[in-house]
Amino acid sequence: MRRFKWLFLLIATLTCLPVWSQAANDVSPSSIPGIEFTKIQDLNPNTIGKNRPIKQKWAVVIGASKFKEARLTPADAGDMGQSARDFCEYLIDSRGGRFDRNHVKLLVDGAATRQGIMTALGQSFLGNAVGPDDLVVVFIATSGFPTTDGNTYLCAYDCALDNIYGTCISMQTLMSTLKQNVHSDRIVLILQAAYSGAANLESGAKSLIQSYNLDLGKVVLGNGFIILSSSQPNEITWSSAFSKNLTNALRQEDGLISLNKAFAIAKQKTESDTASIDWRKKQVPVMKSAWTGTDLVLGVPPAQQVANLPSSVSSFLSAEGAYLKASNLIADGKTDEALEQYRLAIAVDPKYADALADFGAALTLKDDWKTAADMYRKAIAARPNDELFHFNYARVLDKLGQKESSLQELNTAYRLNPKDISILKALSAKSLAAGQTEAALSYLEQAVDLYPARSELRERLSYTLMKSGDLNQAAAQAKEAVRLDSNSASARTTLGSVLMVQGYVVPAVDAYKEAAKLTPKDANVHWLLSRAMEKSGDRAGAISELNYFLQVCSPVDPHLPAAREHLEELKAR
Repeated sequence: MRRFKWLFLLIATLTCLPVWSQAANDVSPSSIPGIEFTKIQDLNPNTIGKNRPIKQKWAVVIGASKFKEARLTPADAGDMGQSARDFCEYLIDSRGGRFDRNHVKLLVDGAATRQGIMTALGQSFLGNAVGPDDLVVVFIATSGFPTTDGNTYLCAYDCALDNIYGTCISMQTLMSTLKQNVHSDRIVLILQAAYSGAANLESGAKSLIQSYNLDLGKVVLGNGFIILSSSQPNEITWSSAFSKNLTNALRQEDGLISLNKAFAIAKQKTESDTASIDWRKKQVPVMKSAWTGTDLVLGVPPAQQVANLPSSVSSFLSAEGAYLKASNLIADGKTDEALEQYRLAIAVDPKYADALADFGAALTLKDDWKTAADMYRKAIAARPNDELFHFNYARVLDKLGQKESSLQELNTAYRLNPKDISILKALSAKSLAAGQTEAALSYLEQAVDLYPARSELRERLSYTLMKSGDLNQAAAQAKEAVRLDSNSASARTTLGSVLMVQGYVVPAVDAYKEAAKLTPKDANVHWLLSRAMEKSGDRAGAISELNYFLQVCSPVDPHLPAAREHLEELKAR
């Protein structure tokens, strides 16, 4: 479960939970485009011991074919969930991968959240469990897409199209997480991801380059990576054929087939299977490695008897049970019971960063902002480079009136992820409130560059430009906001306001009228329209709009006293 982008969205986001699987049961991967690896950087063969025995084996299996945003689900991706289940079953099969069941973590659909994935690949599981002589296998099957920054982004279950850079996982982030946390030079990464063109609806791009995969030249890898991809960089992965064929091939020879040989079999079969359906959907899987010595055999029994899990991992897994209960209770609106479960989780594992942060968010539901701030401080101490911890801590500090500290936390969040749209909007709002118009414009321009098709961002930029005195650009941005979303009442209202400041009263009246049609019960629109109509000389229209304003406005509307007084003045003329 990913923490809360905004604190008041807590309940919605708390429904996404990580899963610790004893067996391979609820997985659902969708496939991402294949990935070409032109060269492997930082691989020094001298650091990779030849024919060293594998002491123990660990795996994380991730699959998502269902997403909170349905547009991310590829239409013809096949049953990726079954693919992941099959791979996980192969891993724990005593005549297959021969992995201990407790050494395999499975995240599927609603459990394959960004937080769940990063936690499994980070310190809480692989980071604390894996030793230097161990083998690690990471299997990822999900939707994904390229972006104009040259990265490939993988979709977590809770990926939001209105903030892809803050909620999806870049290949760069994934690789750096593995490199930093996994203390082994033997890591196998298997990627199968279906291209999701839906991302184009919201992501920044004048035009996407015709590559659906990662340029490995931009990713720094550690020693001993072997990477298998479901298709080449200029190909789209259309189905689950590759993982199905690879899993079947790995089961051959009583599970003791070499990875090279199994891949060759899977590659040939995948090319044949996909081309026979439609030659335009042919997939050519890719394998790149820097392995020395005897070929890797995933099914080789570990040299060391399966040891007990490290105490830190055991503590995490014990605490995770209470954490998951707390998350479910929050989703059911049972805040008090959830708080007790969070306390249990933290008592078992005081450094459980996600439990600490979510406990803090839950405390805000009880208006306990001071204790919430303490929880976020502890969460940040446990995981200092999580931008969302800093972002939400900033909002808590703001609520406590600690404006300076809040801004510092926001700046830290921005440094950690300068592409998170929520952070950019928050910083622009704070800058504007402080009278720092140029800074506010800078943040909003960055946001618009990342998401050029977002009408709401154009509105914000238009308003800020108007405050800066650049009325021509403000009008241009407001018109673009209307063009991008002709059904947006707020975009038309913004346009009307800019036109009024420019002195174009009649066009402003037209813009306000269109906004009123779209939201007839919006009191503010009728108030603005009445003022514009009066300015245009339409006294009767102004009176009509003021009467309507009085019918629909709130009893505490700040314009109410003036509206009543002015209405009488207009009638008396």
